[in-house]
Amino acid sequence: MMDISGKYLYTIRSANGVLVENLQVYGKSRTEADDKIRQMYWRCEIISCDIVKDLKARAPHIKMQWVRP
Repeated sequence: MMDISGKYLYTIRSANGVLVENLQVYGKSRTEADDKIRQMYWRCEIISCDIVKDLKARAPHIKMQWVRP
C-alpha cells in the first residue's frame, strides 16, 4: 500500500474484543497513522484502513452567468 499524507479511516478490534469503526487519524504516512492508533488502542487488531478522500477538492466548478430578462 502506498503511503500518502492525509486522513486515514480505520476499523479495529480493541484488546477486549469490541469492534470500533470510523476512527479517523491524520498521518504523514500509513505507518505513522498505524502507530497513533496503536498508542490510543493498545494491543488492538487493525481490521481495515482506507485513506479519506478530500471531497472539497473534487467538487465540480460551476460557472454562473447572469442573464437579463
